[in-house]
Amino acid sequence: MARSTAFARLNPKTGNLETGNHETGSVRAPLAAAALLGLASVVGTAPDARAADLLTVKAKDAYMRACTAQGVGFYYIPGTDTCIRVGGYAWAEGYYNTYTQYPAENDKSYSVATFGLILDARTETDYGTLRSYFETRFRWRSSDPWSEGPNGAELEVWNIYVQFAGFTFGHAQSFFDFYANANVLGTDPATIGDDTRNNLIAYTYEFTKGLSATVSFEDAAGRQSGTFAADPASFSTDDYLAGQTAPDVVANLKYEGEWGSAQLSGALHQVRAVSLLNTISSTDSNWGYALQAGIMFKLPALGDEDTLYLQSAYTDGATAYLGLQDPSGSYSPPDAFLSLTGGLTRVSGWNFTASLLHNWNEKWSSALFGGYASYDFNDAEAQSFYGASGGKNYNVGGYLAFAPVKHFTIALQYDYTYNSASNYLLTDYSPALSSVSANRVLLFVSRDF
Repeated sequence: MARSTAFARLNPKTGNLETGNHETGSVRAPLAAAALLGLASVVGTAPDARAADLLTVKAKDAYMRACTAQGVGFYYIPGTDTCIRVGGYAWAEGYYNTYTQYPAENDKSYSVATFGLILDARTETDYGTLRSYFETRFRWRSSDPWSEGPNGAELEVWNIYVQFAGFTFGHAQSFFDFYANANVLGTDPATIGDDTRNNLIAYTYEFTKGLSATVSFEDAAGRQSGTFAADPASFSTDDYLAGQTAPDVVANLKYEGEWGSAQLSGALHQVRAVSLLNTISSTDSNWGYALQAGIMFKLPALGDEDTLYLQSAYTDGATAYLGLQDPSGSYSPPDAFLSLTGGLTRVSGWNFTASLLHNWNEKWSSALFGGYASYDFNDAEAQSFYGASGGKNYNVGGYLAFAPVKHFTIALQYDYTYNSASNYLLTDYSPALSSVSANRVLLFVSRDF
């Protein structure tokens, strides 16, 4: 049987009540429209309300108003004083990579498809902006980086945090980080230097415009590089890491100005290991640390939105803060070595990272990036068994990107990574080679919205 619907609304320009119809069969909508208007006239006889007033309120609530105070893309949630922005991105990535003596079972070529969803909700309060931020990535990859499969779906939580009155609670970028791979494209590539997201509680105090300081307590789960036996022949090659009893304590001092920005960072990291003889109750523990300085220059004379990053860090017992790149997995040092007589001996190291972004014009851009790191075992017993006194790691890379329309990019990126063992000697526990090198090519297509 044919159906018909009709509606009536108030014209905001003329103030007149108008009717419209949507015909789904042979029966005409005006009959239903007349009935609706008759009902409206009855309601209009009520002493405290008019039909036009009621319809006006409903029409007003049906639309979201722009929230210009919070920026482009924010709208008020109807009926509230909260502004929200919905955004995201889609990435299509094709990789080709290889390194010295690439295992036959590893995939040299693979692909990744990613959809990122962003929700940013903000409410103004007497204490400043109350912000809730969510970003997650839905991903399908045909292989892990520098490895074999699996071919399957992934869900990665990138950011979930609440900010209020200077506090940040949740899962977010570490406040130790500065450069954090700002000019590197894709899911898998990275430069030497820390780029970590973890659970944290932080407080930021702004001294003056652009100058701030932050203290952050950050979950150490993502910062563990392990504790190895200095004598694996007598014990084992297992990780003797004990459970953590304290978070990493991170602090920074940051300045942002018209010329760029600069940051000093520091972190305390607990190094805790079970005993080589009693893995149940006995532990050995001390504290490692990391220090970092970074600066970013804006280069308007070179090109619009061009930047230069320079950054360096020193670590002692906090190897993860170096941000080493080790495709083969054979040159990744622990936080410390453990021996019966000497207890814990911390591994120390330093790095340097640089990156230059240049926009040739509105459609073409390019970037160059690279880093160098060196680390020392600081344990003679460990050196003799692992066949090295430490190691070196460096990588360089860059990309050329084309943006035919706004928020759409096609880019080709290449990076080269080198790892070596210092004072190398082949042993049962050393890397198979004194050094390895790796090459990676990325075809990257992205659309942001």
